[in-house]
Amino acid sequence: MNRNYLKHEFLITARSRRNIPFIVFIGVLLLSYCLILLPNEETKESFTPEEVRNYLTDLKVEQKFREEKGNTGIVHFTGMPVYSMNAYYYKLNQALLTAYEDKNYHRFLYLRNFSLLGNEYEYTSDEKLFALSPYPGKDRSHLYKQTMMRFEDYLTNDYPITYGLMYEKTGLQALQKFLQTNGILFLLFCAIFFSSDMLSRDRKNRSVLQGIPLSWYRQLNLKSLSAFFYSLLISSGILVVGVVVMSMQFGFGYLNLHVPIMIAQQTFTIEDYDVISIAVFLGRTLIVVPLVIFLFIRLNAILGLLFKNEWLVLLVSSLLLFSDRLFVSRTTREIFGKDISFFPQTYFDYGKIVTGDKNFLLNTETITYMKGIFVLLITIAVIELVLFILSKIINKRRFYFA
Repeated sequence: MNRNYLKHEFLITARSRRNIPFIVFIGVLLLSYCLILLPNEETKESFTPEEVRNYLTDLKVEQKFREEKGNTGIVHFTGMPVYSMNAYYYKLNQALLTAYEDKNYHRFLYLRNFSLLGNEYEYTSDEKLFALSPYPGKDRSHLYKQTMMRFEDYLTNDYPITYGLMYEKTGLQALQKFLQTNGILFLLFCAIFFSSDMLSRDRKNRSVLQGIPLSWYRQLNLKSLSAFFYSLLISSGILVVGVVVMSMQFGFGYLNLHVPIMIAQQTFTIEDYDVISIAVFLGRTLIVVPLVIFLFIRLNAILGLLFKNEWLVLLVSSLLLFSDRLFVSRTTREIFGKDISFFPQTYFDYGKIVTGDKNFLLNTETITYMKGIFVLLITIAVIELVLFILSKIINKRRFYFA
């Protein structure tokens, strides 16, 4: 009976008139992301040949003008001649342009890495980077160090350097960036949507479902389990399709590529950083995703009993999901006088926990991988206890007919 009921609930979720259009929307969104947004994404390291050609043309005219005047010019801050510096940048950019056009990406990356070594100012002085950040200088310096660590990994190992690898567009790199940014929140929202009506939809057939020979609490468990399996299936499909589409365009990538992580908040130099492989990052992140999905599905069961309305469940759960973004700033390190690391919403976006970005953003060291798992498990235990007690108060008859 348990298996049949589980299968029945799973099929209802899969055939739902509200879920099928949502899945179509997800598919369109995913393909747009993989075929349009990611391939055309602009970053600090994006290279535009036309802009470089215009720069070289203007620089050549300036150099010729200085030669005719016999005026090299002086940089007052360093005392260096402008003409000499212009000549250096002309040769460097000409070499970068040639390497890029010849698709000699190893030489291109070598030259770019050479130009950035010891030149953090190129990032920290770029006012377009993190223009809306409350701490733009800190964020630019952070990005510079991460970029230099990635370039060092590419150049010191035997990876064939391709356009996709250099700009983090291979299948595995795209997956890593997806999980490290807002990808997990998107997957959790999908789970919330799929499970938001798992109780309220039965109220349309209350007379039939009243006679099912299963206890009310067991029905709640089986409904949660079917929503959990369905959410995992869709989430896995999203990740697999995304990796396949990106791999077809830019290659699959390498599991031993380095992912920069921050291990301390002490010197704010390269000493506070380390690396892990993409394989380790994916393993540590993906093993926690089902845990958080289960947490929200069980939370939706509680909200479903209380509100008996799928849209209210969706709204409240979504607010809880994004509460860390909506109500917590980068200066918030305590909530109600308690360290923020003791609250579950801190760990919903788990990719940032694995890389240490959460600690970096809040300038703390209290948010750790194992503490996150511990807090999430305690939260699930509390939710389970509340659901068990609530199922006794709001029993089957009261839920259907009250």
